[in-house]
This record gives sequence, C-alpha cells and structure tokens, in this order.
Amino acid sequence: MSPTFNPAEKEAALRQESESWDTTSPVPARDGDIPTVDVGPYFGSGSASDLAEAAEVLRHASETVGFYQLIGHGVSSEDIEEIFTQTRRFHALPIELKSRVLMDRDDWPLRGCGYLPIGERKLPRREKGNLNEAFIVKSDRGVGPDENQWLPDHELPGFRASVENFGQLVTNLALRLIPIYAVALDLPANFFAPGFTHPFSRLRMSHYPPATQVSDTSVAGGDGAYGIAPHVDTTFLTLLLQDGPGLTIYSHQRDCWISAPVLDDAFVVNSGELLRQWSNDRFLSTRHFANNTEPTDRYSVPFFFNATSDYPMECLPTCHGPDNPPKYPTISYNQSQAMVQGE
Repeated sequence: MSPTFNPAEKEAALRQESESWDTTSPVPARDGDIPTVDVGPYFGSGSASDLAEAAEVLRHASETVGFYQLIGHGVSSEDIEEIFTQTRRFHALPIELKSRVLMDRDDWPLRGCGYLPIGERKLPRREKGNLNEAFIVKSDRGVGPDENQWLPDHELPGFRASVENFGQLVTNLALRLIPIYAVALDLPANFFAPGFTHPFSRLRMSHYPPATQVSDTSVAGGDGAYGIAPHVDTTFLTLLLQDGPGLTIYSHQRDCWISAPVLDDAFVVNSGELLRQWSNDRFLSTRHFANNTEPTDRYSVPFFFNATSDYPMECLPTCHGPDNPPKYPTISYNQSQAMVQGE
C-alpha cells in the first residue's frame, strides 16, 4: 500500500511533539558538534574531486547533526553587513509605519509576506507569541519582488534595492549548493536541477529585542516564552546569518540541547522536513529554537529555500529499497506545507 500524507495531521503532530521537548538546560557546543563545510575549493575549481570532498562532509553533517557552518560560500562580508544594516533600519521604524505592510492583511493578495510583529503566533504556529518581529520577502513561480509588500522608497531609501540584491545573492548560493546535496545523496550532480527551476523561498529579516523590553504579557515572561519557539523547519534547506548568540539546536549525538556558536561571515545551514521526507529520513530535520538573553538587540537573517512549489518530490532512488520502502508519498510543497501555512 502506498503511504499517505495529511498535511494538517503532520502539522498537528509536529506541534504536539515540539511542546513536549524539555529545552531548559542547553549546554555550550563542543568542537565538532556542528561540522564546518568549506565549499570554497569546489566553487573555485568546479572539479569532481572538490565536489566529492564537500559532499562527503555535508553528508556526514546532514545524517548525524542536521546542521553545519558554511564557509567559502562567496557572499562577501560587505554584502552580509549590508543586509544586517537594512534589517536594523527597517525594525527601527515606528510600528505605525511598519504596520502599513502587515503580513496577511485583507487588502494585499499575496499571503506570507510583509511585516510580522512581535507576539505573532505563526511561522511557526504556537499558542504563545514569539519574541521577535520580522520582515519577510517571498519568491515563487509567478511571484517576484513586485508581488511582495514594500514601503515607498522615500520612507526607507534604498531598502528594497538592497534586499532584492541580497535575495538574489543567497538564491544563487543555494542553487550552487544543490549539486553538493545530490552527490551527498549518491545521485548525479544535476539530479535536482528539474526541481529547482523556480525555487520557492522566503527571506526573513528578524529582530529579537531584549526580553526585558517586551511589555506584551501575552508573549513576555513566564514559562514557554521564546524568541522563536522550538520547531523543525519545513524546508529543503535553510541558510541563516546571525549577528550574535541565541540559536539553540538539539544534538542527536549528545542527546541534549546545545548553544550554537557564531562564526563570522558563516551561514548556519540546516535541512528541513521536505528534504528529510524526500530522502526517506536519511537526512535529519533537527529541532531548534532561538532566544535573546543579552541586554542588546539581536538580528538574524534566515533564508528558507525549497524546490519549485508544485514540483512532485518522489522518494529519492538512492534512499529506498526492498528493505527500506518509501515512508512518504510523492508530494509537492503546495500539497504539504503550503496547505497548513495558508499560502
């Protein structure tokens, strides 16, 4: 019998599971807890040997940890600082101005883009609001910059152009990583190309104020308040920039929560539920959360990257066999996560 998939049941199961996790005692990461993948040699040479070497490290990270630090990626320090500058500029605006581009407002046709204020209970959906605010730009087949929400340029000069530029840079980076994932899964380097002709993505520019500065009692204080609640990503992969500590991940190897270190100009990369299912559970989708325990503001810029939203993801040929049948049906993003996220 072919496996079935109910997105609402999957969402409910993930949420119920996340609420059972004990996150009270994270410990510092040790050397090697989060591997480092250096793609610089492969990006520079394009050689099969450099590709195989990067894929071997990525395979180990994805099968045992679910996270890694990405270096040699080619995104400059200047471009990284620029996106943080623009993130700080946006979140320094008055709430009245930011609310003009509020996410999922009735008079804007595209859902899932715009401003998400402090205390929202979505992305991920939880009972208690998250202690962060975000500006989100979405891309999909037929969805480009013009379909997203932007403040007029005179309100925030140069913001849109800068964000669009970074969005293209990080999209190009993600596409350059896809052949490494293919080889790591024992597939031809170009295997995933048909699935990423029009990638679905979200660029999220997040601000975590010090918890002591949040006055909303529905999100601040007490048990269960997080910068962003414990969850697993629903992505193929996520690329994250952060300007300070706050990310905490679950270590399968150590069976405990560990505080991820911050490595200058490195992306923290993790696989999500779509890649876990596509690989028949071979690659991990690791639980994580974020908090800001410092007295200063924290900013992060995650980029959530997926295959084309209507592309059918059939169990990878190297990830199933007579003794390991497919656990999930062939399914697209639109048939899974999009249904429960209100796309």
